[in-house]
Amino acid sequence: MEGLQQLYYLHGIGYDFVKYDGEHVVFDALTRQTAIECCGIEPNDQHAVDRLNFELDIAPWTRVVEPVTLSDSDSGSFVIKVSESLKHSIASIKVPSANIDISVKLSECEEVGDYIHAGNRYVALEVNLGKLPIGYLELLIEGAFGQVVAELWSVPKQCYNPYVSHSSKKPLGVSLQLYTLKSDRNYGIGDFADLKQLIALFSQHGGDFVLLNPLHLLFSAKPEEASPYSPSHRCLINPLYIALDDIQEIVGQACAELFSSVADLGHRRSVTSKFIDYTQTSNVKYALFQILYNCWQQDARQEATLNAFIEEKRSILGDVDLSQFEWFLQWLASEQLQRCQSLCIAKGMEIGLVNDLAVGCTGSGLEFESYRACFSEQANIGAPPDPWAEQGQNWGMPALNPIKVKHNNFAYFKSLVRSNLNQVGALRIDHVMSLRRLWWCFAKEGQELGCYVYYPFEYLLAILKIESHLHSSIVIGEDLGVVPPEVTQALEESAIFGNTLFYFEKNQNGEFKASEQLRKNALIMVANHDVPPFHGWWNAADIDIKFDYQLIDEHQRHHQKHARGVEKARLISWINQHEFPDLEITASSQEVYQAVMHILASSPSQLLAIQLDDLDLQEFPVNIPGTNTEYPNWRRKLNHELVELFELHKDFIQQLNAIRKQQ
Repeated sequence: MEGLQQLYYLHGIGYDFVKYDGEHVVFDALTRQTAIECCGIEPNDQHAVDRLNFELDIAPWTRVVEPVTLSDSDSGSFVIKVSESLKHSIASIKVPSANIDISVKLSECEEVGDYIHAGNRYVALEVNLGKLPIGYLELLIEGAFGQVVAELWSVPKQCYNPYVSHSSKKPLGVSLQLYTLKSDRNYGIGDFADLKQLIALFSQHGGDFVLLNPLHLLFSAKPEEASPYSPSHRCLINPLYIALDDIQEIVGQACAELFSSVADLGHRRSVTSKFIDYTQTSNVKYALFQILYNCWQQDARQEATLNAFIEEKRSILGDVDLSQFEWFLQWLASEQLQRCQSLCIAKGMEIGLVNDLAVGCTGSGLEFESYRACFSEQANIGAPPDPWAEQGQNWGMPALNPIKVKHNNFAYFKSLVRSNLNQVGALRIDHVMSLRRLWWCFAKEGQELGCYVYYPFEYLLAILKIESHLHSSIVIGEDLGVVPPEVTQALEESAIFGNTLFYFEKNQNGEFKASEQLRKNALIMVANHDVPPFHGWWNAADIDIKFDYQLIDEHQRHHQKHARGVEKARLISWINQHEFPDLEITASSQEVYQAVMHILASSPSQLLAIQLDDLDLQEFPVNIPGTNTEYPNWRRKLNHELVELFELHKDFIQQLNAIRKQQ
């Protein structure tokens, strides 16, 4: 393979892909060259190209083990590489944390590969240590080749998933955007006290999990940058979710009482508007946070608890540029989130909270600044052309370098997974295909270009498997769109649930799939944050809203409403073929929605989520993809408070739960 072409392959720069319409596209020379330049490599420097090819292709054969070495946790098998001349020597292998200290005759190990370089033959030999504890283990090897130390990853075959062996269990959950929760006690944005109330209400009717939006840290200095999917740091929590009237168990009675006495907790509280005013809400809450922090500082005994929290977080994240005040807010948020999960378990929920991990971070945020060395240069992530965006999508978030992500034994990705798994019962990974490949967007010679870049999938998947077991948490991969077949197979084999949207579950004729054809190992939902809530969809209100906000013209509105009518007829036909033969297209959105959910409750899909927006009969979408300031994304609140919602729909929720539990 010619030098530069080989480097493209070794560095993960894609060669081709198949578009949504089946067209086979081969990336041109300019696109691939620019992609490698975004990785900090000069493609015209032949010496640099040859050096990198050697380091990525040949050098691993000259090392006994890589800094990270994968092992099967059941058999303890892993591979070492030695010169053939050393094959008849003996190696000492130690794994101190597993009490392993053995000598291995290399001649008795199975040869599983070889490589010839400069006249020398190197052989790959499989070593079996027996069953190992799951985790990251220190590995010490000594022999005629010298001494080496590596991190041995003891990887289970599957993620933690009790529903693989107990497939008859079919948990029922609710999905929501936490900030949308309406109450007369918060500050215009849903918080952890509202979440506790939701947990208590939903668990009364047999609910098993609560799927949240990403809770990631956003930008306190720029509160209007409100997208939870464009965060500053995915390992930290947005302090706006802190409930200021639920702090006593954390900060102590004396601090809580002092805070209540000196702070005007009702000042400028905004609870009535339909859309969140992030600037006002942030200003009010951060002023109160500062007062609370000042009260807390008056008791020096409290500082040890905070310091222990900071030390623990830094052991995962490294040095993060936060003030003590900011760490104080992280501590409060973390403690309140943990109490929410504890409440889930205490109320008998099967899973509890399901966290959501966004696919990337912004280039102006704390996460990018902390891990800048792991990122590419001048490349963002996005999506290739599809029916909704013929020019493709640039999400405006910097792209990870597929080689540099390995830095420090994949410490960055470990921190992401660990931070988002450690206080919940499950983790949903947005755009899970990113473990395998991501669409990069970049520019060259005045042209907007893009291609797929591939990542060390086996290693990223191994981290997910390990961390899910260490935290006893389920993993759900959002796999909507074009998914490479190797990803689909790997998710299935790894016991990672997929994520299905009913709107998109259609056959080749455009008809909705029969319920028995829906995926078993998946979380199924009618809708999510990127599509209209069902009430709005059924009444075509989402189309009118786009017209009102001048996102479409009259011709497009007419065309989309006609297409919607066809979709509604197809949905009624689907419902009639299942359990409700008499339902007509004149039925209300609530009648149709409840029929759909009853049918989905009986489907093979092991996880089912009710969207809180659909119980609320929402017309306004929480987000319209492809818009920024044209529409008030991530700001729309619910119409009803939680007590009213669950009282209105308690019979419906109980019916769904009964269907799920009796199967």
